Amino acid sequence: MNHLASSKHLAPSLDARSIIRVYNYARVDPGLLEGAKKVAAIIFENVGVQTAWVDCSVSPEGFQSPAYAACQSPMGPADLVLRILPQRMAEKLRSSEEALGSAQLCRESEPACELIVFSSRIDDLASKGYRAERILGYVIAHEVAHVLIGAGHSDEGIMRGEWSRHDLQCISWGLALHFTKAQSTQLRSAVLRRITSSVQEVARQTSSAAR
Repeated sequence: MNHLASSKHLAPSLDARSIIRVYNYARVDPGLLEGAKKVAAIIFENVGVQTAWVDCSVSPEGFQSPAYAACQSPMGPADLVLRILPQRMAEKLRSSEEALGSAQLCRESEPACELIVFSSRIDDLASKGYRAERILGYVIAHEVAHVLIGAGHSDEGIMRGEWSRHDLQCISWGLALHFTKAQSTQLRSAVLRRITSSVQEVARQTSSAAR
């Protein structure tokens, strides 16, 4: 287990910031989901990345509601989309039966890249005694990392291809898994590049409109 990536090494700052829009199709309990977001936020703070979470409606009636106005704003490369799916929706996707989530691999200039979490598989682990909010938070962090730094896994920490029982126990007990030092640097750099790409695109559009 790697403990190199801690807040002592990379202090979070507002220049490295990712916004995550959350679509809770599985109707995960709001309290549990808030706990999971806090877990994921702390994981990313420890590598120098701030996260902002925007809850979005999953019903047609809510799309135009003022309560979800932030969900209608344009998205840039640093804006990600998290979809939490129930079993009936997960079954329509091609994925391993053991996978807890999946992530879209996209160019760093591409906005609204998606990550998916399968809630029923989190529920299965919770039924075995693992803490659902912490497992969910770690799955979110794992899939966000795939969006930012690619499909590869590592032999240790959060980015292991498969978490062992010991890993799941550590997560549940708060004995956290971590990103490696190299992954921490890659994550922060990836977010900064996405922000730069977004700023450059806005500048390009402004310049074109002024002509």
